Amino acid sequence: MKIFVCALFLIFQSVSFAAGEEDLKTLFVELGKKVNPAVVNIFTTQSMKNPYGYGGGGFRGMPMDPFQQFMEEFMGRGLMQQQPERKASSLGSGFIIEDSGLIVTNFHVIQNASDIQVQLTEKSKKTYKAKVVGSDERTDIALIKIDLKQKLPTVALGDSDKVEVGQWVAAFGNPFGHGHTMTKGIISAKERDVETENSPTFPFLQTDASINPGNSGGPLVNTKGEVIGVNAAIDGRAQGIGFAIPINVVKKLIPDLKTKGRVTRSYLGVTINNINEKMVEEFGLKTDKGALVLGVAQGSPADKAGIEPYDVIVAINGREVEDAREITNKITETKSGETINLKIIREAKPIDVKVRVVERNDAALAQSPQKIAPKGVAAPYGIGLEILDLNAVLNQQLGLPPQIKGVIITSIKPGSVADEAGLSAGDIILDVNKKPVRSAREALKLFKKSRNSLRISRSGMEMFFFMDSK
Repeated sequence: MKIFVCALFLIFQSVSFAAGEEDLKTLFVELGKKVNPAVVNIFTTQSMKNPYGYGGGGFRGMPMDPFQQFMEEFMGRGLMQQQPERKASSLGSGFIIEDSGLIVTNFHVIQNASDIQVQLTEKSKKTYKAKVVGSDERTDIALIKIDLKQKLPTVALGDSDKVEVGQWVAAFGNPFGHGHTMTKGIISAKERDVETENSPTFPFLQTDASINPGNSGGPLVNTKGEVIGVNAAIDGRAQGIGFAIPINVVKKLIPDLKTKGRVTRSYLGVTINNINEKMVEEFGLKTDKGALVLGVAQGSPADKAGIEPYDVIVAINGREVEDAREITNKITETKSGETINLKIIREAKPIDVKVRVVERNDAALAQSPQKIAPKGVAAPYGIGLEILDLNAVLNQQLGLPPQIKGVIITSIKPGSVADEAGLSAGDIILDVNKKPVRSAREALKLFKKSRNSLRISRSGMEMFFFMDSK
């Protein structure tokens, strides 16, 4: 009797699995029919001036190593020949969100494009010239538009905040020129920090649905056919790992991109960093939540409000903040001209500060390329870096005010303590072990045999490093 019951259970289980598999097959067949009509292929013509930057097909390439770039560009060792300007074609994808022809894609798909052509269907070889409505390099999102006399099919935008790891998804796009390709998979992770050209402040969705060069800008959809992400990047070190920009990030940008052609963001004027265990110990903090202020821009709202380096921001408008990303997002989403209340910890004491944020002007904040002299004096204790006093010439090359005093790193010994800590030639040392330095001589006196903490400025951004002796 037991054998009969077990056999009956196995038969029932097999039938249920087969039925489930058939339902899944039908689901994706119908999903393809629903979404594909709103997916477009994008073909662009661009002027290419150098071999670095974006990879083929619109995906991000591997950037040159910062130390190697310094050596090549500024020290003249093994200088690579610059490639002449040439015309290049690239592929990408997009999806229609308004029947008038408004299309979402990636910024890097249309960046520097002199001509943008959109193909609606695979059967029709006809393409339509598109114009850029708006773009945002920081989030890698762009809106383009084609003008047709007919209404076009659209795809609905979903809610990426409701996405869960393990749920089925499908990616659509134009991989390697194979237009209107659909692949399926699952959401394999959320909240992924992905290092891209512009270091966006939002976390990516990760999927194992196949994404390849040319898929950039295409939609990642749920089983309802709603877009939950924009395919944007792949991990060149592994197969089956792709990343998408959460659609909720995109939905916040669309109004500004449609009306202004760009995204307006508010600006506080601080460089901040997540707090780690070493910082908790170094600064006597009670928690690792919040963010450490590493730098304050002169004349910025933060500067006017009296915020200083080594302050720790722990709350905004009465609500505790988790990390630097949350602080950045809350600041940028605040309307320009509004006043916010910051709770900061300064030397173990809580302080309330009111700051009136202003609109961020990226062009004004941009820094000049770094060019520095190749020789300096070596730091003690085998730390592995050489430093040099800043002077009027170097300040001019770095885009710094003439009166700025400090120390710049001219070289890093490979495999040294400084190298392993992540320091690079061209970094400007602001503090050594929490004490400001105005000359190489001062810095040399402050270095310790064991652990050293350094606050540095790199390309206009302040950072914090620990160097632990071997």
